[in-house]
Formats: sequence, structure tokens, C-alpha cells
Amino acid sequence: MKKPPIFIVGCPRSGTTLARVILDSHPNICCGPETHIIKNLKQFNNKTLENWKMLKPFQFSKKDFYLKQGELLGVFTENLMRIKKKQRWCEKTPDNIFHINFINKLFPDCQFLNIIRDGRDVVSSFKNRFGRLSMYTGIKKWNKAMDLLKNYRKEFSKDRYLEVRYEELVTNPEKITKKMMQFLNEEWTPDLLKHHKFKHEYWFNPKTKENVDFEKEKKPLRHSPSRPIFTSSTGRWKKDLNILEKAIVNLLLNKNLKKMNYK
Repeated sequence: MKKPPIFIVGCPRSGTTLARVILDSHPNICCGPETHIIKNLKQFNNKTLENWKMLKPFQFSKKDFYLKQGELLGVFTENLMRIKKKQRWCEKTPDNIFHINFINKLFPDCQFLNIIRDGRDVVSSFKNRFGRLSMYTGIKKWNKAMDLLKNYRKEFSKDRYLEVRYEELVTNPEKITKKMMQFLNEEWTPDLLKHHKFKHEYWFNPKTKENVDFEKEKKPLRHSPSRPIFTSSTGRWKKDLNILEKAIVNLLLNKNLKKMNYK
């Protein structure tokens, strides 16, 4: 029986790349670079639905329209899956956390892995990656992602939606990856803890418009797939943010930090 596709989601800078290369190290799962196709499909979908009455003579249902859009993403993910000779594909684009309900219409049986990280570390990572002004983007995105959790927890059953804490993943990777595999109905393998020993497809740098070979990166912009799992990125905000930044971040994230039990 064919297993459903997997979507790794989460606020950007939350550790979704680490989750991606871990799953891509599994003998059955193929998880390529970010596609950003979902948000483009959603724009196309919304524009089409605005004029849906004009399409009535074609007698095509909205349900089938959604499924056909899903096939467009499958053109890429399934092709890479065949190239890598695997049986199941996974897609990782962080901003998909904001489009889960749309994805659910495209793939009614898919499974979601939501990677959650301390919002202060997320904002700190935004600052280190994109500059100080991007901190406000990080604050906005993290709060928005956390506000959506209540809906996702209510809407999806436990066999379709799983939240994984980045902090737990890096401090106890064997335990958490076993939990992930149980959720995905896949056999756990030690290879999941050795992602840095496997070759993963290039990561696309939207700034330079070029593909980056993980093994040749001099200054990794995320958890580099060529490095083993490490814990040094937890609590980074304490030393990466100055006193004023800490005050602002803690104030603006306070509600959701408490809700998520981040002290």
C-alpha cells in the first residue's frame, strides 16, 4: 500500500532543514530542497476560484481541481523520488506552516511534521542570517505560527499531525527520531543519526539565485547537512541579542513563549 506524502513545516529558522536531511537519510524517504511551489499554487488557486462560476460549463469539481494542483507538485517530488530509488516523498518549505489547510485539500491523506523552536532563538537566527531589521519579521512569523497551533491540533488527528521540538531533537535525537518514525509508520534506522554522512541535494540560495553544495559551504546559513547534530544553537539568543533586543523580543513573544512553556 502506497504511503502518504510528508510535509515538514515550521516557522522559518526553526530547524526544518535539519528535519529534512534526517528524513532524507531514511532508505524509504526522499526529501529534496525547498520548492516554494505551494504558495504559488495557492495564488493560482485563489485567482481561479474568484472566477469559478465562469468555469461551470466544464463540469469540473473543486475537489478534483485541488487534487490536480497537487499533481503539479508531485511532478517534481515524485521524479526526485524515482531518481533516488525511494518509495515515499517529503516536501520541506518552512512557510508552508501558513498554508496547511490548503495543502490538506491537495493531499487529503498527507502527514505533517511541525518543527517548533524557542521563538527567541528563531528571532536571533533571523538577525544573524538577514540583519537586525529582520528581527521584526521573525517575531511576526513566529507568533503567527504559534497562534495557528490551536487550530491544527484541533483539526488533524494524531496520525496526521505531529509537533517536534527542535530542542528535544538535538538533545535526544534517537528518542525523537524514533517518535517521528512511529508517527510516519516507518522503521527506525541508525542512518537517521548520520545524515552528515549521506549526500543531499543542493540547497537553493534565493539571494544569489544559485545552488549551493553543502560540502563546499564556507559559511553555512543554517544547520549545515555536512555537520552532525549539535546543540550549540539552543539558547543562542542569550549571547546573540543585546539587552535592548532581549527586552523587545521577550515582550513581543511573551504570550506565546508562556503558552509553549519556554521560560
